[in-house]
Amino acid sequence: MSQTNHHTTLEFEPIFGADPLPGIVAVERYGDRQFQLFIRTGAKVEPVVEDFVPWLVTTPLVAQSIREGVVDQERLAGDATYSVRIRFSGWSAFSNSFRALRDEAQPIIAFPSPADQYLVDSGRGCFRDVEFDEVRRAQLDIETLSLDPSSPDAKIVIITATINGREPLVLRGDQMNERGMIHALADWIRARDPDVIEGHNLFNFDIAYLAERARRANTQLFWGRDGSPVRIANEQRFKAGARTIPFRAAYVYGRHFIDTYQQIQRYDTAGQLDSYALKSVISAMGLGRSDRTFVEGEQIADAWHHRREELIRYAVDDVLDVNALSELTLPTELYQTRILPRGLQSSATGGPGEKINDLLVRAYLNAGQSIPAPSHPRDYPGGYTEVRAVGRFSPVVKCDVESLYPSIMLSEGISPAADTLDVFLPMLRTLTAQRLRAKRAEQQSTGIDRARWNGIQSSFKVLINSFYGYLGYGRAYLNDYDAARRVTLRGQDIILDIVNELESRGARPIEIDTDGVYFQPPDDVRTLDAELELVDAVSETLSAGIRLAHDGRYQGMLSLKLKNYALLEYDGRVILKGSSLRSRREERYLRQFVRDAVSRLLEPERFGSIRDFYLDLASRIVNGELEPDELSRWETITEQTRTSESNRKLAEAIGNQRVGERVQVYQRNDGTLNATEAYAGDEDRSYLLRRLRDMAERFRPLYPSPSDFDHTFPNVTPRTDIEALRNSQQATQLDLFGD
Repeated sequence: MSQTNHHTTLEFEPIFGADPLPGIVAVERYGDRQFQLFIRTGAKVEPVVEDFVPWLVTTPLVAQSIREGVVDQERLAGDATYSVRIRFSGWSAFSNSFRALRDEAQPIIAFPSPADQYLVDSGRGCFRDVEFDEVRRAQLDIETLSLDPSSPDAKIVIITATINGREPLVLRGDQMNERGMIHALADWIRARDPDVIEGHNLFNFDIAYLAERARRANTQLFWGRDGSPVRIANEQRFKAGARTIPFRAAYVYGRHFIDTYQQIQRYDTAGQLDSYALKSVISAMGLGRSDRTFVEGEQIADAWHHRREELIRYAVDDVLDVNALSELTLPTELYQTRILPRGLQSSATGGPGEKINDLLVRAYLNAGQSIPAPSHPRDYPGGYTEVRAVGRFSPVVKCDVESLYPSIMLSEGISPAADTLDVFLPMLRTLTAQRLRAKRAEQQSTGIDRARWNGIQSSFKVLINSFYGYLGYGRAYLNDYDAARRVTLRGQDIILDIVNELESRGARPIEIDTDGVYFQPPDDVRTLDAELELVDAVSETLSAGIRLAHDGRYQGMLSLKLKNYALLEYDGRVILKGSSLRSRREERYLRQFVRDAVSRLLEPERFGSIRDFYLDLASRIVNGELEPDELSRWETITEQTRTSESNRKLAEAIGNQRVGERVQVYQRNDGTLNATEAYAGDEDRSYLLRRLRDMAERFRPLYPSPSDFDHTFPNVTPRTDIEALRNSQQATQLDLFGD
């Protein structure tokens, strides 16, 4: 069966749900025994009510103990652990049984989200046949006089909002009180009827702040499609790559909350962004506007009192930036939602392993098949990693195997042993075929259609790459550590075959990491076409189903140690990889030093002397010429900030800031920390100079001797005669990199 609309054509596969009903933008529980679907047709959204019987799956033994509200017990086929599906008379009976079984740690498969449970059971999905630009998205931002909504000076002074970056709303605290602003915002939301409400740090700041100020004004945030208020939930965890970020979840009837602060972290899988603050991300992603108004966070209160119109322009620009980030990051989640039995908010905040679990649970239950219990976790090998060479290299090419582990699983038929229904590999194969179709459509399209197809193929890629991780996921019902081991060991063999083939053709491998290789090409390979020809030739030597692709070309590379390197692109941009070169907790002058040092180390003729640059920066520190923002660092307040002895200085500096907030601090000359907004020209210059030298130590592996390194990066103190250092000569000729 296929679905067609005026923009794109996608093959609908029954394996991803039995019912392709289009247009569902939200699913909500409606009373105890019904669900309300919100179905979009063009600009209109119509509510539809359907009967529903909630359910859970458990073992035969546990099933015998469940009595309240049970209307049916279905024995599932097969002899896997979860073999009885129990249906209840209503949601209250289900909830009572679910909570009791959960508290007793009984073995159950249950979806506490009514929407997710409905989508599993019905075989439907959200936003099918709804294109990204057809989704009504509201962007929201607030400006406040304090970061803590419970502080004496707390007040919301501006609320701005747009619909898909248009139709701006501005609510001003000099024209109505807070209660009036909160009610006016609710009226606007209900009138504009968005499917999605977006903001940057929406969960941990905007919604939490608005909810508390509403409570103090004896009202609530009545944003639901049924007029109900926003519900604030318990703390949850959001996973983006290796990072796990706590957030205070919130829900609203008939709509989805999307936090672009979360989504940009998931988008930045390569870890190239130094900061996820709104203005920093917009600048780094090249999304800035020339007429954008800027007001620093610590100047908000002053701007409200003395530059009010400027602050209003800034607040409007904030929601326009949120829309730009959403257009960049949200399509991947939206198109995943078409496939997954999850709402958009659930998909956007959920982890990859749970998404594959949901797909498999739906397939097994729709086939009436029992579901196995997860295997106990155990170790298995990781990918092959090695640094073959340390130093400076130019030029450099990167090649990598496209979806290495999923390709191995498909080409060698590796799947979970417990997959008695045999759906794991067909799902993976279908996703892969759909992604190839979407990539071809992207290449043949232009403009907004090209952007849509890119979002679709990206959503498939994310799910495809999750299938391997699922094998080793501790809570995966079909996990298989033996299969994960087989895949990993085969991947090691393949990447080493690639390295050997590159060497046989005159290339010099530099860094090898799981599925990719950075290498210096042979002398006769100096154009993109020649690089592509080399990579294609190596790819031809690999097994069927394994494809090597050209994944980047660089002017130069500094290889320092395993997974710590710097790349210089042909346009002069610098990419830093690894904890020794990039940390968001470092002071800004140090982060900028590393970036500028890389350029000078790789191309001194183009960018200038690294030694002169180092001494210039040291001189600025000694003379007190760094701006407060340069000598400061950002810290995130956690539960340990006030309880750990190692954080004592930070705890003394932050006042009553709340857990989850970020504060900017610097070290004073008495060794204590101080908030940057209270900067008094008293920075610890000895500390700043020591930190500069510590940062320079990252580059020591590039120097043939200690004297070479010490000449380039001498120790400097506030008493050092820097001009004398400039004029000093090294005893021997500096041979920076050698062979």
